[in-house]
Amino acid sequence: MEEMEQPKDNVGSNENFGKFKDVESLMKAYSNLEAEFTKKSQRLSQLENENKIREKEVSRRAEIDKRVDEFVKKFDVAIPFSSALKESLASDENLSLSEETIKLITNNYKRAEDYITDDEFLNKYVYKNEKIRDKIVKDYLSQIPQNSPIKVETSGGILMSKPSVPTTIEEAGRIAKSIIKNK
Repeated sequence: MEEMEQPKDNVGSNENFGKFKDVESLMKAYSNLEAEFTKKSQRLSQLENENKIREKEVSRRAEIDKRVDEFVKKFDVAIPFSSALKESLASDENLSLSEETIKLITNNYKRAEDYITDDEFLNKYVYKNEKIRDKIVKDYLSQIPQNSPIKVETSGGILMSKPSVPTTIEEAGRIAKSIIKNK
């Protein structure tokens, strides 16, 4: 019967270990590789967990946005406060949208007296409104007596003709333009 060859001990043999000179350096490289793989696996697991948390937050925010958007569709008075409502709900999902809206409206409420001293409001909503400007000019012109001359300041020159009294807004505009041009 043929005798089976017993495996030889690799120590001292001339076997090929690739770029490694011996078994010991191969084992050391394998250990380093295994440690690096473990680190990468742990980092991957950590990133996957962080991603799950982000996905939950994105989903939660989308649900909050949907809830607020549906609410402001029903109650359009809440539209200017939709961003603030979304932030409030992000902090506490159990808030009542109705109660939070009432708080926001109450905190931001301005009386008419407050608006007449608010330059930003006046510039944006009053001075640029053509109907309001026309009304102011008409009221002003109606207060000027028809036969009395309009006081016109000149740069020291003598006024040679009797000033004309405008009867319409367009006429007042032309007179104002000519006065401004002549200055």
